[in-house]
Amino acid sequence: MQVYAVNWGSVLAFGANLALVLMEIWAARLSYKRNGKGMLRFYTELSNFFAAAAALVYCVAAAPLLGTTDALPGWVRTLKYVSVCCLAVTLVVVVCVLSPMMGKGGLREMMLFDSMLYHHFLCPVLAIVSFVLWEQAPAFGAASVLLALIPTAVYAAVTVALNAARLLDGPYPFLKVHDQPVWMSVLWCTVILAGAAALAGALYAANACFAA
Repeated sequence: MQVYAVNWGSVLAFGANLALVLMEIWAARLSYKRNGKGMLRFYTELSNFFAAAAALVYCVAAAPLLGTTDALPGWVRTLKYVSVCCLAVTLVVVVCVLSPMMGKGGLREMMLFDSMLYHHFLCPVLAIVSFVLWEQAPAFGAASVLLALIPTAVYAAVTVALNAARLLDGPYPFLKVHDQPVWMSVLWCTVILAGAAALAGALYAANACFAA
């Protein structure tokens, strides 16, 4: 009888993605209770809902291959990568931009309370760890980095346009184009998109180095 070694990386990735789906469902309930349909204006919520959908697709596709070294479909791997990049943007913007804007105690409040515990901290960290250590690389090589920028670029373009037309206020301070000079709005968008590109590149490289 031939004995096959279990690919524990794929097992851990499946477990992490299943846990991610469950946490996202719970966090969505908390977020809706606090913000109602208004939660859909936040990049945080949209990136987490996207990540939940990608993780669910990953689990469905990975279940028949669990424990093997068989490759998942390329589009599933790339979808998961793009969603992880969006969560990384959420995590870094919260830590480096939004929390400092809140002043003393901002980081604790933004990372540990209500749905933010999940959307700002637990889900992004779990998704990043799973992708870097256990998941297969996206299908389009380094070009996947460009794909990972699309959701953030679309969100920025739509929300800036809505703010300019006074159909939306914020929801983040740096999107309020009427409360700051044009050059500052351009600078904010440039910095965030450049940061998103750097994060996408770093995640791609880390996956190549560490993934099982």
